[in-house]
Amino acid sequence: MKMLLPFVLLGVALALGCASSSSSTTPKPAKPVKVDPKKVNWSERIGTYTLDQALVELGKPAVMGESSAGKTAEWVLRRSPQMSFGFGVGGGSYGSGGGMGVGVGTGISPPPHGEYLRLIFDVEGKLKEWTKVKY
Repeated sequence: MKMLLPFVLLGVALALGCASSSSSTTPKPAKPVKVDPKKVNWSERIGTYTLDQALVELGKPAVMGESSAGKTAEWVLRRSPQMSFGFGVGGGSYGSGGGMGVGVGTGISPPPHGEYLRLIFDVEGKLKEWTKVKY
């Protein structure tokens, strides 16, 4: 019996330790709910919706600007496919020899084509105006 007493005490201690550790865990905070910007009635949110709420619900905007009147942010609603192709052939000569050349053009890309949601916030960070923009 004396030999079992240490094992019994150890078992009780482990049981109590496990029971107390499970009750002391803190619940994880809920993930922010993302919204589909195409389904939101933005007109209802004018004057009450904040930039902080937009960042939580919509994520990081594609474009963000600031002026003395407030902040403007744009989120991508839909991207349009964009392709470009360039090829050139040229010929020329100087003197008695002939010449021929082939080249590929380069260019500067405009902003990605598509549809964007533009939200304009006043200096207090509340939604003042909204619109959908196509590039």
